Order: sequence, then structure tokens, then C-alpha cells
Amino acid sequence: MKINSYDKTFFEFIEVNAKEDLSRLKLKYHGKSLPFDLDFALLQIECRRKYAIKMKNFLSNSNVVFPSILAAEQASHESIATFHASIIGNSERSIDMTSGLGIDAFAIARNSGSLIACELDPERFQALTYNKEILGLFNITVVNGDSVRFISDSRNHFNTVFIDPARRNKNGRVYNFKDCQPDVIPLIKELRNKADRIFIKASPLLDISQTIRDIPDLTAIRAVSVMGECKEILVEINNLCYNSEDNPIPIVAEAVDLNNNGEISSRFTYKIPRINDRLTCVPQSYNDISTDNPINSIYNGILYAGKEDISPGNYIYEPNAPMMKLAPWNALSTSYPSIKKLSPSSHLFVSTEFIPDFPGRKLLIDSLPDKKSRKSLHGKPINIVTRNYPVAPDILRKQLGVKEGDLDFLYASRLDKTPIFILCHKL
Repeated sequence: MKINSYDKTFFEFIEVNAKEDLSRLKLKYHGKSLPFDLDFALLQIECRRKYAIKMKNFLSNSNVVFPSILAAEQASHESIATFHASIIGNSERSIDMTSGLGIDAFAIARNSGSLIACELDPERFQALTYNKEILGLFNITVVNGDSVRFISDSRNHFNTVFIDPARRNKNGRVYNFKDCQPDVIPLIKELRNKADRIFIKASPLLDISQTIRDIPDLTAIRAVSVMGECKEILVEINNLCYNSEDNPIPIVAEAVDLNNNGEISSRFTYKIPRINDRLTCVPQSYNDISTDNPINSIYNGILYAGKEDISPGNYIYEPNAPMMKLAPWNALSTSYPSIKKLSPSSHLFVSTEFIPDFPGRKLLIDSLPDKKSRKSLHGKPINIVTRNYPVAPDILRKQLGVKEGDLDFLYASRLDKTPIFILCHKL
């Protein structure tokens, strides 16, 4: 990759051919002498098309470059990066240990006095160095090398350490910390000595309970989604856990849904209590907090619906993706006392009240179609959702003969052990 800010013909080529077929362009210019690398130029066009929404602000500068498709694919959605920066806040001295394309580093740097961006891969390092200059982020120092060794050798103390361990190995995608590079678990003790706060970006497939066991001194855990798709688990560690041995501070848990512009669509916050074992803060019965037990619904605060609660004119609520990941059903029921769970395994809720800030889909119940009345649904555009129901949505759609819908929904679930259909429309 040989590119600098004076290669006008390179960027002119990208702009002029922004909508052209890439295969035809490759064939058209094959063997011709060009003042730039054709494959690298075609890569820029492809990335600009594929990630136009994901990196809208980044691409508003027409002179930025992508080192590879993989670097763009692995980069944070800008909405996520903006959220990271808002959580981290004004940080005098920060370090991003795994910068990659730099989307997170750029967002954090805008609120930081200075930021060190570490990148091991030479091509990504070169693009990172170039892009931070083009974007005018002169408070970023880019380091090409092993960030673990760098931070170990550094005499600096950082306000913030941000790390997004690589989630690929020779066998493909991975998500457990021990399989990522670097494995952050054995690094935490040293990182705590080097920084006030540590933020670890992890896979949305990460096991929440296991994570809390692996990192018992974490202070916050967040499931973050963009437009309803869960993108990551963000783990935060700082010294607050050790402030009081007699009264350890609970873990803050959050389910956050963002739109493509970085605005928060919904945010549900609750706390997971701890007990103290002298050395570390250990979560107390996390499963009691996150799940419900129909045998002991008084203890966990969850109420269950009867048939009278699922009447036309009442409301049905479907938690969004980050809520499903954290599964804070006890905390949700405490926050919204009017809701009742359809069944222990459905994770659907009903209420006589409209709850505008419910973290998920909100619908009004129209009817409970029986076997006979379901025939009238044939040919209509209806979304099919199955929860705790033995038939998959695609199969049920064919059985009912309905089309893909927009505002109308049919939920197939169970009330206790009885199958139930709920026809409703989104609000």
C-alpha cells in the first residue's frame, strides 16, 4: 500500500468509478500502466459501498483509506464507537491496544487529551497512521508492535485502556476470551496496575455468567446493539469494586440499543449484587437475577399471565436483542410492575398498560385466532414470531399461507402448556 495525501488521481479514480462494476473495471484496466495500485483502488470502492452506513462519518472524508476488507469488516460500527467514547468520557491519557482500522480510537481520541493507538499488522498500521493525519487527529500516536509488550514496558499510567481482542484463529471465528488474541484474562492484573479503567470489547456470543466468573472484579457489563442486532458485550473494570469490603458495589448491567446515527433508542439499566470474599468481589447468584423460576415467582418478582391478560386491546412486549442477551427478567418485572410473562421460556410480556419506554418491540393485541379463524389470514402480509413453540417461523408461515409482513405480527407461543396464537400490530 503506497498512498499519500497528494495522490489526487487515485481518489479521482475512486470517485469517478464509485458505481461501476468492479469486475469490469479490473478487466478494463488489466495490464495498463496506472499511477496507483489498481487492486488497492478497487478495494476502496468495494469498502465504500459495503460499509457506507456502518462508517458514514468516516467516509464523509473522501481521502480516507481501507487497508483490507477484513479490517473494515472487523471495525466497530460508528454508532458503537460513539457509544464507547460517551462511556469513557474525557480521558486525559488513553490507549487502544488493538486499533485495527481505528474507528474506536478516532472516537475516543476526540474526547481525550492524548491516545496511543497500537496495531500489530503493518498494513493496518500504515493506514491508521495515514487516516489519523487526514482526519486531523494529531493527539493520536500510532505504534506498530505488540501492545501487550508495549504497555508492560511503558512507564506511563493511563486513565483508560481499551481493547478489542481479535476473534479469529486458524479455525475461524471464536468468542471466548481464552481463544481470542490476546487472551485478556491473564492480563487484567497488570492492566489494573497500568490504568484507572479497562474496557474490553467482546463478542455478542460471550457467556455472561461465565464472564462474571472469569472477571469477578468487573464493575459494569453492557450488551450493545445497533438497530436491534446485538453487536457486542462491553466489559468495564475499575477500582470501584475495591472501595468498600463491607459494602461492595454492585455490578452495573445495561442493555443498550442504538440507531445508525449513534443515538440511543433504548437503554435498560439494572444492578447485579455481589458478596465479598476478602480478595475479590464475587457476583451473588447471578442466575437468580437473570432468569425466572415459575416455582418461586414471588421470590423473583415475576408475574405470569393468565388467559384474561391476553385480551384484544391489551399490549404485548418483545424484549430487544441486548435484553435477550442479558435476560434481566426479574429486574424488568420490578421496573415495570404491570407486565406479566407469557410463560417461563417465552420471554414475551403482556400488560393492560402501554409502556412507551419498554426496551423492545411494543404491540397492540388484535385477536387470539383459533384454528378456524386462522384460515382468514391466508395471503395476508404478517410477520411470524415463534417463542417456546415447536414449529419454526418459516414452516408456520407456509402452513398458514401468509406473506412477509411489516406492521402486523402473529406470535405463536404457549400459555402454560397450551399453544396460543396472538395477532397484533406494532405501535
